[in-house]
Amino acid sequence: MLLAADIGNTNITIGIYDGSDLIGYWSLCSDKDKTEDEYGIILYNLISFKFSPVKLDFAVISSVVPSLTEKFRASVEKYFNIPVFMVTSKTRTGIILDVESPKEVGCDRIANSCAAYEFYNTPAVVVDFGTATNFDVVTADKRFIGGIIAPGLKMSAESFSSSTNLLPKLKIEDISRVIGKNTIKNMLSGVVVGHAAMIDGLIKRIEEELQTPVTTIATGGFSSVITEHMKRPFDHFNKNLTLEGLRLIYELNKNEILCS
Repeated sequence: MLLAADIGNTNITIGIYDGSDLIGYWSLCSDKDKTEDEYGIILYNLISFKFSPVKLDFAVISSVVPSLTEKFRASVEKYFNIPVFMVTSKTRTGIILDVESPKEVGCDRIANSCAAYEFYNTPAVVVDFGTATNFDVVTADKRFIGGIIAPGLKMSAESFSSSTNLLPKLKIEDISRVIGKNTIKNMLSGVVVGHAAMIDGLIKRIEEELQTPVTTIATGGFSSVITEHMKRPFDHFNKNLTLEGLRLIYELNKNEILCS
């Protein structure tokens, strides 16, 4: 079995694969203060609770949090005694990073692009709702050509209370009207409906720039809230898109890895 983990700024998403089947899924907070042993014990307890005995063969990890990368890798190696493959911009993925500085591309975006090309019609745009909202653009000839990074929903909501004296903390939830009747509803409309309008507008601008229609794929926690307010709903939802991309990258490299 394969352990796939995506370390993001807010959450660490973990999946267990048996072949191409995702048979276990967990989400942890990205806590920079946790030790290698704390992460190892948490992981072992979660996985052994569902699968006993634990029989993992390999792990593939992507990370955009440098302070957690080696700590998490070491915890997997120590507590499961398996090889760990770290995805980087130099990893063979089948996708060409057609950007000015490939090393700046987040590994989660690389994984998303691999999965988008494999599973959906291209050209495609992946909209990943994380700490930031990322737009990943993949062409029909296997190129990641860049995209857009915008403040995420949670980041936008938190900016109210951190930057103003009178506005309250905001919990992201769905709303039924654009015109709010109280302060909270006003704020929610600005964040949720505003985010939906931004996505509609940016996807339209991307298509104009590419001069071709695109397939749109949503992934991440808040995608279901946003799509209700979009003029053009997403073509596909796949909350496990990044994990699927990591699995595909492992499959592409596993013969070389196992022989090294």
